[in-house]
Amino acid sequence: MKNTIKIGILSLSILFGACSDFLMTDNLEEKTNETFPITAEDYDQAIAAVYAAQKSCYYDQINSFTSLSNYMDDDHMAGGRALFDDPAIRATERFQVRNLDTYSDPWSNYYTGIFRANFVLESLEKNGHNLTDAVRNTIEGQARYLRASLYFDLTRLFGEVPLKVSTESSNPERESIENCYALIASDLKKAIELFPATPFSAVNKATDLFKANKWAAQAMAGRVFLFYTGYHNKTDLPLVEGGTITREQVLGWLHEVINQSGYGLIDDFRNLWLYAMTNRRNEDDYKFARDNNLDWIGEKGDNNESIYSISFSALGENLNFNRFAHSVSCTVGGLYPFGNRGGMSAVNPKVYDEWEDADLRKAGSIWNVWDYETEGIEFSETAEPNSGKFYFNSQSNVEETDYHQKKYNHIYVNEGGVRTAANTIINGVSTKNGQADSFVGIYIMRFSDVLLMAAELGSPNAQTYFNRVRSRAYFGEYGNLSIENTPYYKPVTLANIQEERRHEFAFEGIRAWDIRRWHILEQQLALYKTDVPVYGFGIPELITVRYRPETKGLLPIPLNQINLSNGALTQNAGWDSNDAIYSGI
Repeated sequence: MKNTIKIGILSLSILFGACSDFLMTDNLEEKTNETFPITAEDYDQAIAAVYAAQKSCYYDQINSFTSLSNYMDDDHMAGGRALFDDPAIRATERFQVRNLDTYSDPWSNYYTGIFRANFVLESLEKNGHNLTDAVRNTIEGQARYLRASLYFDLTRLFGEVPLKVSTESSNPERESIENCYALIASDLKKAIELFPATPFSAVNKATDLFKANKWAAQAMAGRVFLFYTGYHNKTDLPLVEGGTITREQVLGWLHEVINQSGYGLIDDFRNLWLYAMTNRRNEDDYKFARDNNLDWIGEKGDNNESIYSISFSALGENLNFNRFAHSVSCTVGGLYPFGNRGGMSAVNPKVYDEWEDADLRKAGSIWNVWDYETEGIEFSETAEPNSGKFYFNSQSNVEETDYHQKKYNHIYVNEGGVRTAANTIINGVSTKNGQADSFVGIYIMRFSDVLLMAAELGSPNAQTYFNRVRSRAYFGEYGNLSIENTPYYKPVTLANIQEERRHEFAFEGIRAWDIRRWHILEQQLALYKTDVPVYGFGIPELITVRYRPETKGLLPIPLNQINLSNGALTQNAGWDSNDAIYSGI
């Protein structure tokens, strides 16, 4: 059959039209891989469609991979309101669902991206002879990196899944987890071999800044290896073609990223996050940014810590705004610098209480609503809408805590007396509305993760790598001071790496998968989600979130996909009882 892909706004959709081909993606336009892509420009469009599909997997407030990961970790309370679709996030937090089709969107979004990646790979086989070797290798490397990343997310969420490696219509059963990870590992290995070893300084910042490269593939191989071998109790990563990827090979790749890529740590951790741009040196500044002389690193080529991230356009159209960041902002309007909306993913107060104040990442990651001295945002005991003061929303909020994450809030500044979105200041784009104002990108892989992964894998330089991350956290400027012979020094043990990762990557969608691969999920949830102090409709209460171990931490396969599969798909354990359904607000 001829396989097709829609160009234009790059929104090829998966259609589930018949029981016999439930994972088929039908064409919507006239482009086919018999006539497209042909030129290098055509392939740029085709691979852009895959990136767009990946973005859709991180964009949504309920179904973003980052938000789903956060709801299932021990650092968050789900938060949100008693209205709209917010009860779905509290269901996810409890390893329950409102209904068994809750996760149809992420399932479909991932297979859309996989279809598009397969289309690119098939097109290279058919038409790739028209390209130079360098262009062909780069396109194939990106397609394989993206397909591996999409399957890695999908398997972490759902476990064993059907593997689609072509665009042909088919009705496959779920593959073993070994086969799923063999495809992921083989794609990453091939991508590593195909990509040139271009250092960060030589990357074309105008065209390639947010594209996958050799270093992103090597770093992702480290993350995949640690999760697969840890969670599934394996020694090596299997390969489709036979053989394995070993710990030594992965460690070698991580060492290359550290020593050859040109990526590194920026001096101040807090400058990674958009709120740092609000230090405009006047009385309307965000006090925390002004007092600490922060300066956002930006998204235009200066950030050599970001090995791979997903960029969201400031234009706020066609899924280009970051609806996830919009959703995790608090429900109180009129504040500076934080935008408002859903109030989802409140910070667990137990995490805040345990975190050392001397660690700059604590205040750099968490807004304590009572701490006016640090934040410059007043707290009001009663509702004062649009007063510039924060208050507990007694009308609708559920599981509200005293703490909000700062990393992915969308940001406003006072511009000549007008509350103005950060995208207007940075990119000159007129403010549209609350959702479209949210444009900050999402980090998928930062250099600090490479350092800590290499340390965990037993690098001879483990203590040095660990020290680099920790030194920045306590002294603010990496490289100028050594953490040795200070009260903040710690030896590089697994327990200390676990704590360091918790603080370095808090609220970035990484913690849930770390505590799974370390096999401490159940104990951590019991410790941190028992008798948690929250505010429900403005009233203090204690709540306990019960983990359902029968689910093994996996989401249910969407029921509509099981029905469409004509028996090819089976449901995950733990989702066939009344306990699976959340009936709360």
